[in-house]
Amino acid sequence: MELYNDAVMNSTKPLRVGRLPFLVCAPFFHSTLKGLEGFEFQDGVPRFLNAELQAGRIDCAPSSSFEYGLNFESYQLMPGISTSSRMEMKSVLLLSQLPWEDLNGQPVTLSPDSATSNVLFQILCEQRFHVLPKFASANDCVAQVYIGDRALQESISGHWKFRYDLADVWAKWQGLPFSFGLWIVRREALAQKPDLVRAFHAQLLQSLAEFRSDPGKALDVWTAVYPSILPRPLMLQFYETADYSFSQDHVYSLDLFYQLAYEGGFLKSLPKLDFIEM
Repeated sequence: MELYNDAVMNSTKPLRVGRLPFLVCAPFFHSTLKGLEGFEFQDGVPRFLNAELQAGRIDCAPSSSFEYGLNFESYQLMPGISTSSRMEMKSVLLLSQLPWEDLNGQPVTLSPDSATSNVLFQILCEQRFHVLPKFASANDCVAQVYIGDRALQESISGHWKFRYDLADVWAKWQGLPFSFGLWIVRREALAQKPDLVRAFHAQLLQSLAEFRSDPGKALDVWTAVYPSILPRPLMLQFYETADYSFSQDHVYSLDLFYQLAYEGGFLKSLPKLDFIEM
């Protein structure tokens, strides 16, 4: 509390924070939905928040791992936290009418919202399943990449014959967790508002701890602002495999992802992970 009070008193401008209105981010934000002095929040899907970070219209966000890879010179990372999974992520899926290994030359739709998921899918296609699908609109596809709450909803719709969790496929292939989102901070924001960045990092850790202690109570707060049609048991089950840590295994995995993305032509250079000292 003292860190937060000092940060607010010492800053003349608020820290502008991107917020994903997906269940996966409820542990980060459930405790600040009514606002937090010294901080402004901007809602958006990953692709939108990536653009806002690039343009400097927000200072930090739990944004795309691939966005960090594309523009790592402009960013630093909050240590110890991410949106990851050591097993199934449940909210990053390939849903298909055909087995993955039969998708060569078949029309597949990428997610309109997540560059990380799309790049991971294409790496898995080429390196793991040795197929090259064609990319098509949702009206013409036999498979589609879904993320977020929509992925959870589609997975129980009964429309798709095959369900693949991208984090699970990666884990079984590489034996490592996968980090879809990182807490990215613009370098100039850290230079201009260091106390607020550190205070918000502390707030995030506290929010995660509060969520773990009573996820049902936290979800009541979250769904009052972001309603969901998902059954409550399914929502709670989602958090059994979601992982918000960022360990050395996560670092190894992300470095490997970036290496494969670089070799596949998705990145122009190999990123370096640069963590803020807290």
